[in-house]
Amino acid sequence: MRPDLDPAHLSPDDRLYELAAILARGLLRLRDKAALTPGHTSAPQILPESSDSAVAEPADTWLTVHTG
Repeated sequence: MRPDLDPAHLSPDDRLYELAAILARGLLRLRDKAALTPGHTSAPQILPESSDSAVAEPADTWLTVHTG
């Protein structure tokens, strides 16, 4: 995240944008690092689809908190 931004003052959409930008930069760095590895092929690795994906949308979950 840019040091001039205070997350407390960002809207939810702005926070999502900043998070996406951070992840994109990380993926580009990872790709560039892998490209420097000897024997690296430029063909993308295709992973099998899985229902256990960490990126999968979770089922509706309700959290109930009781105070007192």
